[in-house]
Amino acid sequence: MKGRFDLRKLKIVPGKIRNWMESHGFPPGLIFILLGIISTIWFLIRVIPKPSRAAYPCMRVAAPLMSGFVIYLLSLAGSLVAFRKARNLIARSRFTAAGLVTLAAIAAMAVSLTKGDKDIYASGITSFGPDDGPNQPFGVARGVNPGRVVWVWNPEATNENCISCFDTQDWFFKPENTNPSITGKMVRDAITSLTGKKTIPDAWDVLFRYHNHNKYNKKRGYKKGEKILIKINQGTSRLGLTKEEKEKGFYYPTTLKPGEERRRTIFGATEAGPYIVLELLRELVNEMNIDQADIIVGDPMTDICGHNYEVWHGEFPNVIYTGKFSSNHGRTLIYPTKEDLLYYSDKKQTDKLYDVIENADYLINVANLKPHMSAGITLTAKNHFGSQARENAIHLHNSLVVPIGGKPTNTGYRKYRNLVDLMGSKYLGRNTVLYLVDGLFGGGASETRVPVKYFMAPFNNDYCNSIFVSQDQVALESVCFDFLRTEWNGINKHDPANNASEDRPNLPGVDDYLHQAADSSNWPEGIVYDPDNSGKPLPSLGVHEHWNNPESKQYSRNLGYNTGIELVSIPDTLVRTKKTALKTTL
Repeated sequence: MKGRFDLRKLKIVPGKIRNWMESHGFPPGLIFILLGIISTIWFLIRVIPKPSRAAYPCMRVAAPLMSGFVIYLLSLAGSLVAFRKARNLIARSRFTAAGLVTLAAIAAMAVSLTKGDKDIYASGITSFGPDDGPNQPFGVARGVNPGRVVWVWNPEATNENCISCFDTQDWFFKPENTNPSITGKMVRDAITSLTGKKTIPDAWDVLFRYHNHNKYNKKRGYKKGEKILIKINQGTSRLGLTKEEKEKGFYYPTTLKPGEERRRTIFGATEAGPYIVLELLRELVNEMNIDQADIIVGDPMTDICGHNYEVWHGEFPNVIYTGKFSSNHGRTLIYPTKEDLLYYSDKKQTDKLYDVIENADYLINVANLKPHMSAGITLTAKNHFGSQARENAIHLHNSLVVPIGGKPTNTGYRKYRNLVDLMGSKYLGRNTVLYLVDGLFGGGASETRVPVKYFMAPFNNDYCNSIFVSQDQVALESVCFDFLRTEWNGINKHDPANNASEDRPNLPGVDDYLHQAADSSNWPEGIVYDPDNSGKPLPSLGVHEHWNNPESKQYSRNLGYNTGIELVSIPDTLVRTKKTALKTTL
């Protein structure tokens, strides 16, 4: 961003200093002092000549550090003065007064010792939360409209009285809990707004043309006979099904046998519901005239659940619905590829994919909005944990912020993250024509939990009723991350089952994979991301930044700059966007 001060770049050096100091046993407070001095000087130089600059994004990043540093100095000075006063009072035998002054000195000293870490946390620079501040974009924006993410919200999309749990059998995916006509319009509005086109055929043509230009360097649309895989997220609830239930079509049970109470909480995890995919099928088949047999729907990790299959198959019987375990009940059995196609860049393992992935000309990635116990968040990138051909994805969890074992032992930045490999694979992320996050029902703090109502605006203790779409995977995940880290902040309390892990999206390093996917300068030492084993390092996969604040939810392009993320909201009153570029420099 020409002419714009990028404080993130300033943070890179202190971040390295911090890591070095921690590895050598130095107290992290030294970094607070360093950043405090730099931020204070920078703030004063910029704001004193022009006070309006205090509202600039870079100043909002510097302000918490400056204020924390100033308070630290004042508290330290106050404690020294108080201790000197106490000593004089003791010399005059005024012990009661001396005791009170001493307590005041101790309190001031406590502020000076704790304020530093608190403000480092608030600024997102070290120990907790994002490593970069608001409106500091980096990476190369992708898409017909670069960096555009469309967020559609309609509170009438779902039934606010839905109580999704085993006892009620009132599952979120039931027809009475979602309004298909409203959700269908939400998807249509999202896709037309993303592309800037008025009709669905024109919008999809733009999506296909952009994809083929990147993939083949040819500006052409969809060709008859090309295969489209819609990758859904449905890999959790299957774990609760018995062999008998799987053989009957992957339907949830309505009763449990004695000794099966543990299964009660497995069902109803926030996964794919039927109506967003149904709308995609209607658009592709009915309006794009794509043959049903050229469209594949599924999560290779499992068979499609019965409650989804019967909705989709009822209207589109010739679409290919995948089954990992069986070809019964209308599913098509899929097979692992003959050779490994995914090469993890830490050089420790490889994976096969599935034939439907290898042979797909296009992917549509449909994920769900939810936190994750190990990854912090699970969206379109982690959706591909279910695309590799092993029995499960346990082997992929060691590169997450919370590896196997349940403790956050892999937090921080510039660590190897296999999510980047999944995003960069020519069979997965780079073969995706559209990314979509289903946020009609936002997930609980654990990926295995049922949907819960969200407190943050505009949800206000209702279901999220949202859909997010983009051609830029990094931008999409960055936006959804900002929503999740705001909602799951360790302060909000949802249902008791979710309270234990309310802060997982805010663990340090949750967005590390987004930093690395956006810019190779954030890669760990010794790691070159090349998931195809092509000998060519991955380019920037998209643009990353954080919004200015949870109230305005504005990114750089919303503020009038020609770089970064643009969050387009429907209705447009949710996120304001300047129509002309700002003339000021930061």
